[in-house]
Amino acid sequence: MKHFTILVAFLSIFNSCSKDALTSDNTGYYGKWTLVKMSGTLSNSETTGAAMEWQEFYLFNTNGTFTKSRERNAIKTTISGTYTATTHSDGMYLELTYPNASEIIGNCYGNLKEVLYIAENNTLSSTWKNCDGPGLEYKK
Repeated sequence: MKHFTILVAFLSIFNSCSKDALTSDNTGYYGKWTLVKMSGTLSNSETTGAAMEWQEFYLFNTNGTFTKSRERNAIKTTISGTYTATTHSDGMYLELTYPNASEIIGNCYGNLKEVLYIAENNTLSSTWKNCDGPGLEYKK
């Protein structure tokens, strides 16, 4: 019984450490994230695919830079900047900093920053929805 208790304690510690390592591992967000769903402030106002108002993606590079590209009404707009990743108790956030103003920066403050959240279901979400902006959800 003593060996079983030690084994359970060891597995609990190992599992806890592994989970912490996964949530603090900042490599999971590298790559291309494509917009897959938009939602508005009204209920049942969710759109996906070609029905969305625009198509867009983020491309996160390993050197702390990113590119955001949006196509709307056959007009493609692309802008690049830098980002930092931080892990908080409720998940990982990416803070994007743009070099200049652009209509594709989605935030609550009208400045050159944008904040994205990586949810447990491996989706990237814009925090713009927190201030009546659209809910934007991205997948790799």
